[in-house]
Amino acid sequence: MLKPLIRLLSAGLVVFASLLSTATFAQIEESPIAFSEQETKRLLDMMNKPVDPGSLNNTKNTLWGEKSMAARLLGEHELEEKFLREWLLISGDSKPKWSLRELLWQKGQRQEAYQLGDELMREVTWPWGAVSLRVQLAFYHMQDGNYAKAQELLNAAGKIIRNEFGQVQRRGQIPYFLAESEMSYFMMRSELESRQGKWTQAIESAKLGATKSKDVLRMLNWVTNEDSKARGREFLLMVQTRLAMQQSDAGLYSDAEWTFRELFKLAKEYGFSEAVMPRFYNRLIDLYNASGQFTEARLYSQKTEKTLMNLKLGQDSVAGLNAQAKANTALAGLDEWVELAKRFDAADARITNDGRTMRPQTQAELRGMTFLKLQRAPEALSTLEPELERRIQNFGETHFYTALTRGLLAQALMQNGRKKEAREAYTKSIQHLTAPESISGDFVETAIQRKTKRFILQGFMQLLAESAAASPEDAKTLFSIADQISTSTVQQALTEAAVRAGVNLPGLSDIIRKEQDARNEISSITAYVTNQNSEVAEKRNPQVVAQMRERKRALELERKEYKIQIQKQYPEYFQLIQPKSPSHTDIARQLKSDELFISILPMDDKTYVWAIDAEASLHFHNAPLSEKDVHGLVTHIRKTLDVAELGTRAPAFDFADSHLLYKALIAPLEAQLQGKRHLIIATSGALAQLPLAVLTRSPNAPNAAKDGAWLINDFAISHVPTANGWLSLKKLGAQPSSTQPLMAWGDPLFDFKSQKLAIAPNGAVVRSTVGLRAVDATKRSVMETDTYVTYSKLPSLPETRDEVLELAKIMSANPAKDVILGAQATRQSVLSSSNSGVLGNKKVVVFATHGLLAGDLPNLNQPALAMAGNSNPNESPLLTLEDVLSLKLNADWVVLSACNTAGADGKAEEALSGLARGFFFAGSRSLLVTHWSVESESAMQLTTHTFAAYEKDPTIRRAEALRQAMLSTMKIPAYNHPAYWAPYALVGEGGR
Repeated sequence: MLKPLIRLLSAGLVVFASLLSTATFAQIEESPIAFSEQETKRLLDMMNKPVDPGSLNNTKNTLWGEKSMAARLLGEHELEEKFLREWLLISGDSKPKWSLRELLWQKGQRQEAYQLGDELMREVTWPWGAVSLRVQLAFYHMQDGNYAKAQELLNAAGKIIRNEFGQVQRRGQIPYFLAESEMSYFMMRSELESRQGKWTQAIESAKLGATKSKDVLRMLNWVTNEDSKARGREFLLMVQTRLAMQQSDAGLYSDAEWTFRELFKLAKEYGFSEAVMPRFYNRLIDLYNASGQFTEARLYSQKTEKTLMNLKLGQDSVAGLNAQAKANTALAGLDEWVELAKRFDAADARITNDGRTMRPQTQAELRGMTFLKLQRAPEALSTLEPELERRIQNFGETHFYTALTRGLLAQALMQNGRKKEAREAYTKSIQHLTAPESISGDFVETAIQRKTKRFILQGFMQLLAESAAASPEDAKTLFSIADQISTSTVQQALTEAAVRAGVNLPGLSDIIRKEQDARNEISSITAYVTNQNSEVAEKRNPQVVAQMRERKRALELERKEYKIQIQKQYPEYFQLIQPKSPSHTDIARQLKSDELFISILPMDDKTYVWAIDAEASLHFHNAPLSEKDVHGLVTHIRKTLDVAELGTRAPAFDFADSHLLYKALIAPLEAQLQGKRHLIIATSGALAQLPLAVLTRSPNAPNAAKDGAWLINDFAISHVPTANGWLSLKKLGAQPSSTQPLMAWGDPLFDFKSQKLAIAPNGAVVRSTVGLRAVDATKRSVMETDTYVTYSKLPSLPETRDEVLELAKIMSANPAKDVILGAQATRQSVLSSSNSGVLGNKKVVVFATHGLLAGDLPNLNQPALAMAGNSNPNESPLLTLEDVLSLKLNADWVVLSACNTAGADGKAEEALSGLARGFFFAGSRSLLVTHWSVESESAMQLTTHTFAAYEKDPTIRRAEALRQAMLSTMKIPAYNHPAYWAPYALVGEGGR
């Protein structure tokens, strides 16, 4: 017997409920409804009430309708079918046929359900009913994989809306029903488009549905039936939720979060009780888990679990299991492995025979990873071995999902002492994790998947580290994997932005569009096949699954060919979206004799350090600092750096922790440092928040900070996100530099309504930043609008006006043409200067403005620079990463002089890395970026001295020019604290 469904009011509501389940190919979420004893008795009495054959037809119609509804609510679906068929024999309208069609579909009796649907299409003449019916039938055909028939039905529904809705007399409740059916049409069109891989169109259709839902809301007061009002309100929230899901599936997490904010605002206005909110909380939890906001996901999971408990929906109900699965993901994201293991063990202990309790294979990857984290190796192995077989069957040998499971199995094999098998499994897994057969995955990689991938790569590194000292080959492989880990932290956002930017490149655009369409269709097919595996027997459709798998194989072959075309015809673009890890000899060939390349990678248990010189000598050592240790040291040091606003009250620099980092990471390289003048250092994670110029080679604190044994005293330093990114820059460096000096944007006017520039105060000030730093997510809530940043309220930067004007003077630029300030410093002015070719002729490009993270502003899904506001609501003021990739530069320097890389969640340094690689791809050789809020006078000293030295000596390295400026600034008594002389770091190619 089917379990009672959460579908009390209409077939349309059922369809929308199904669209809100966790998978793209949604199945209806079934949960038992808890009734009081009194209500249960009333429903039983109604269901068992006899029907007098001699009574009037109207009486029998009413009674059969009541009996079928009671049977439905009680989950007695065999009786419900019997009652509906009896009702159909005497009824003169479509109600019993409509309900019977719906029930038969849910029971898997498709043929008769389709037959009744065809009959209803001939019988139902009122336009809104005709549209609703076709929308529902289109959904049924989508579930059977018949997209052509679904498209035909939706086209017919659209034609009715265009041709007949305008002819209907608007009286009574008819306008409401018209708007409701049109809203349903747009949402179902969105669902079909998403399944066809047309994600952009799907989001636009969902937005149209959300807009139409506002009409439904406006007309609700015209509806006299309270049940219809309640249904309309729920419809509206479902439509908003569907839009948020579409946005989240496409990786537009900030858009989705803002849509949820609107949704919960409406829920509050409607006065919805907590009892109906889990459906919507679940979708928000999915968003937070996907985007890595695990604390928030856990919070709403707890809300949901508490509400379900109050509703008497136990842990083993479908709703309870669904909520547990989401909570489990959040716990894994928070590294709460002990708690997670307790939950899995408790679920196993509750296993029953009714098929509703969570089985060991449910969330098998998460279970396996939990067991591995807790060294429960045999359980991990027994969980992951059968799961790998399922992955291969569903997705194939080379799919990302299969590679993840194989990588976890490799870790299980290693923990069980089967190292040879583990090595083989690791090698095969990492091949497909880091070098897929297509230019991008067929899904948006979630935060927990990235975490799992890092865990796998780290496991292989631990295995290789055992033999790296004695095996040069293992040492080389170890270095290659390390670069992949560093790359993966920013690669997905960069790839997505690059793909969008590439759509505007002639020739490349056609290949990208075809590749993306194929990718998205594969994603939908994969979700359908996965859901079919978990369906009860009567709902499975093996013939459609076979057809889907065949179509998937054909699409995968097409994507292989697209990858080959892009790799061959657009090699630089291909390297951006799918970078290849270089060998140590690749790096050595690009080094000068006085240069040393150092790669530092903190991991869970230790920090790995490599050093490569021009002779291709490779040094490797493990530093006894975990990733957590490194993060703690960097945090302590930064607390004594981001203090310029305190002036003479600033705390003394943390020499002890600075030397601890140096001693563990750099001191073991003393032999390799001999004779070197320039260090190229690849860092990630917390180390990317710290300019390594402030590391000290002595543990002793000097009497004056300027007398410290700073690393910058002896070496010029260039920071790079990854080794492969640095190699790409070396190729760019072979091109002749631009001849024109500078173009700069500064002091943008964020509040266009004020048209009044802020005045920089006299004397030294500390520059305000919001900076490459996300708004604290714990203080930002979808429940409250005021917790989000308002663009017009961004701190103004009047002191940057003097800085860019002084730079223009030093570099002999024309301030009237080359310096753009205030209200003129817009995103469009940047794009126009690039399109005209002016920007491509500038040696130095300056953006003296705030850097923002994805999520800092509503609908911001990628890193961006804040430019001047404007009055056009359709024109963004933000210069996004996607915009940066489209710029045409040939610059030695890009300066970002009002950024701040502080942030505990790692997003700030990732955003900086993403922006850096975007500017490198656009044609910049290096970035000069600030790491904390700078004091204006010392900042001007640093930038002007750097460029003065660079202009004066045509042979000086960029990194050396910055080094000389630092040493010069620290000699000024007021600025000898590193808070003043060390905020800038050179990222990229520090040579000439």
